[in-house]
Amino acid sequence: MFSSIFQATGFKRALTLCQEGKHAEAEALMKSLQDEFLAVCEENEALKLQLSEVANVLDLADKVQFDGQKYWLNDDGERKGPFCQVCYDRDGLLVHLQERDNHWECQSCNSLYILPREDSSPPKKKSEARSTVKKTIPLFLERELG
Repeated sequence: MFSSIFQATGFKRALTLCQEGKHAEAEALMKSLQDEFLAVCEENEALKLQLSEVANVLDLADKVQFDGQKYWLNDDGERKGPFCQVCYDRDGLLVHLQERDNHWECQSCNSLYILPREDSSPPKKKSEARSTVKKTIPLFLERELG
């Protein structure tokens, strides 16, 4: 590709060639400048698309939350998911997990995630928890040396 300096001076050079009656040379120079312009336009469009994709990824990253096991998407106050931690961390893909009897499963990478248990009993108080602890049995018994 030509530099922008070439482009700037190229137009002046083409004008000079036309004024000198060297139309074939001016036409060839204008053609090369046109090719360069089209290439810059294509590159500009590709960069705009890439920038838009990066902005979308950053926007998505702000909405994704990790619960220590899998990802959830918070979209306008609505919690969606869960999504596979492996697929998101490795490939940046939000792959829905399929719920099974006691786990979620990723159909893409076959990862498994345990469903949280729903404990219907109220949490025990500290005093109740202590009373249920049984006396521990020592692994080694001391013998009297005699």
